[in-house]
Amino acid sequence: MDNKSVLEFDQLCQDYITAVYQNVTGFISYQPGEKEKNEKSKVFLTYGEILYPSVNKLIEYLDINDQDVFYDLGSGVGKVALQFLLKTPVKKAQGIEASNARHQHAEKVYKTVQTEFPELFASGRELKSSQDNFLEADISDATIIYTCSTCFSEELLKSLAEVFDRCPNLRYIISMKAISSKLPFDSIIDVDCTWDKSRCHIYIRPPIAA
Repeated sequence: MDNKSVLEFDQLCQDYITAVYQNVTGFISYQPGEKEKNEKSKVFLTYGEILYPSVNKLIEYLDINDQDVFYDLGSGVGKVALQFLLKTPVKKAQGIEASNARHQHAEKVYKTVQTEFPELFASGRELKSSQDNFLEADISDATIIYTCSTCFSEELLKSLAEVFDRCPNLRYIISMKAISSKLPFDSIIDVDCTWDKSRCHIYIRPPIAA
């Protein structure tokens, strides 16, 4: 596509995500003590979103192909996974979210997308949301992982790094906080979020020498 067509397509994607999430929010009320109870199990329910243009910045930085599998850990209502499905050739985009209420919102939106745009899934592509503790979920097929880790404890980040290091095909990690994984640090990208500006730490597996 020429530059004009790329810009027009991007605007269509942004407008569609805005429309399909018009009455959906991840900013939910908690039961008394709910957040504190979950944090004892390394589950952090504090909510915030990275904005659409900033997700585009991340996508443009990566070399994504049709064999890639994308996971958003702590995916909220599922906007980032949907944007990856619309804007990249990934074969699967999946969000994992601890909050059942947010997961249910994502499920509803994803069913709408599948109904309105079945051609996106004709070749077996997948868009999924699951309600789970991402430390316990099976993400072994991941090649790209994003996590909005701003509020994560150092203990949780250490546990996440152990999970990441068990993913044999993992090529990219994108984390708001620095994380000590086997993948080498590559760069930091400044991004805009609902709460303020933040920084994404990018880790990239080096290409295998020919």
